[in-house]
Amino acid sequence: SQRLRGPLAGAIGLVLLTGLGAYAFTAAGDDCAGDDALTIGVAVAPDVAPAVIRAASRFNDARHRVDGRCARARVRATDPDAVATLLSGKGVAGVTERPDVWIPDSSLWVKLVEGSAQTGPAGAPATLGGLASTPIVLAMPRGLAVQLRNLGAPERPSWTELLAAAGTASNAEEGPATGDGVIPPRLFRLQVPDPDRSATGMGTLMLAGALLARAPGGEADFAGVVRTVREGVAVSVKAEFDAFDPAVGKDKADRYPVALVPEQAVFGYNSRRPAEPAVAVYPAEGTVFLDHPVTVLSEDPAKAGAARLLWKALSAEATRDDVQRLGFRTPGGAAPAGFSAKNGLDPRAPEALPAPSAAEVRRTMQSWAQLSLSIRMLSIIDVSGSMDEKVAPGVTRLQATVRTAQGGLPLLPDDSELGQWIFSTELRGKQDWRELVSVGPLGQRLGSATRRQRMLSAFAQIRVKEHGDTGLYDTVMAAFDYMKRTYKPEYVNSILLWTDGRNEDRSGPSLAETLDHIRREYDPERPILINMFGNGDDVDVGELRQIARLTRGDAYVAETPGQVQALFLKALSQRVSP
Repeated sequence: SQRLRGPLAGAIGLVLLTGLGAYAFTAAGDDCAGDDALTIGVAVAPDVAPAVIRAASRFNDARHRVDGRCARARVRATDPDAVATLLSGKGVAGVTERPDVWIPDSSLWVKLVEGSAQTGPAGAPATLGGLASTPIVLAMPRGLAVQLRNLGAPERPSWTELLAAAGTASNAEEGPATGDGVIPPRLFRLQVPDPDRSATGMGTLMLAGALLARAPGGEADFAGVVRTVREGVAVSVKAEFDAFDPAVGKDKADRYPVALVPEQAVFGYNSRRPAEPAVAVYPAEGTVFLDHPVTVLSEDPAKAGAARLLWKALSAEATRDDVQRLGFRTPGGAAPAGFSAKNGLDPRAPEALPAPSAAEVRRTMQSWAQLSLSIRMLSIIDVSGSMDEKVAPGVTRLQATVRTAQGGLPLLPDDSELGQWIFSTELRGKQDWRELVSVGPLGQRLGSATRRQRMLSAFAQIRVKEHGDTGLYDTVMAAFDYMKRTYKPEYVNSILLWTDGRNEDRSGPSLAETLDHIRREYDPERPILINMFGNGDDVDVGELRQIARLTRGDAYVAETPGQVQALFLKALSQRVSP
């Protein structure tokens, strides 16, 4: 066989492709190849792995000695979520090797696992510094970017405008809440990598949480972002860009594809000269940066010392050049020389939003886990005689309620399960409630129409029962028993009841009997959440709250149509905490 010559004679590069990623190992001379060598395992995010492999080769060639032993690095390209799963104690034994040094694509992963049993007694791994940075940007096809410029859209629109254009905000139908309002609402079909597996997806939730935390209606708008992310989860960055192909075009709702991606991914995509290049949009408020932290996990002092020596190689100018050739910025934000408007990129670094704490990262991801569950809801509307009273000029209580329920339907995806009852007294013989639409997936066909269409038709036909009273307690008990009997663990199972008064059915159960029944039947392992809305002076919010809070729900009072809508959106965003 042919003999290896030249530079390869002293350093043999070996790459083994496995299901976990790419291994790269360089042996620098016999003194580093024996059993006495000090080997540190390095797990690195695949996007920056080529630069780390080259730096490790230079490190190994230098034959550093630590405690009299020759130090060498073995690099493996590994998805950060696999290492995070292992460090959180949830990994499957043997699936992923615990590294001595971890270089994920973002510090968000490190913060997510801080305090877990597998990160060491200190709980927080030592981070030596960032290797490369890249901001999360909104990528869109160049043709769409040109259209927006022609409409007069700012060079750097706000996140609020962009999210409204993606249909995430509660006021999306009314147009953007800030800016010039030139970007039409629901113009985009937003694609996002899975937040459970991608730092870009996780970072999207972090920036949404940061921007909406202090805004009026922020909780409901965050739920809207989660809904949009859940509906637009892409299996990979490649899949996000595949949608830019002119042959794919707009979707059935006439929306253009846009994607939340790392800026470096736009560089990589455009370098392949696609038919439809991408343009990176940098929102005005700033964004989250993926910082590729070099993190030491080993508690062995010798390995920690070797890791610090490796860090010097990773901090060297040669590595910085390798990183920029891949399309990354330096840790300080300096862009590669090739960044320009011609390739859809801006060399000016966007503002970095404040980094969230470890507690904020865990709390946001817990909210994602809860909010991303599909909703299974039974809506119940009071049609007693007093619902015919006016709450605004030309608007009755029933009309305000129905309009809010109608407006909420677009916020729910087709796999959400919904059903509709009405109640008063004696609507069906002696029974105080009546089913209009059975509970099931909104996208399911019921004869010639979908359940969503049946719901809209039912809303249009709801009328007040003249002289009808309020059969509240027996309706609540019947609804609770029904939802418990048909409980589905993969959904958030809930009841949303609208009323304008207190119970008036003297032949039915009392408040005490209702509370006893729910307290006895409530199962925290199979929770049914009850939220109740009161509208009018006759509402006894104390009684409603006693019922709802037994299920970790709540009761609210609204005096205007606007308050009804705001409270409804708040209820949609509520979940049962584990």
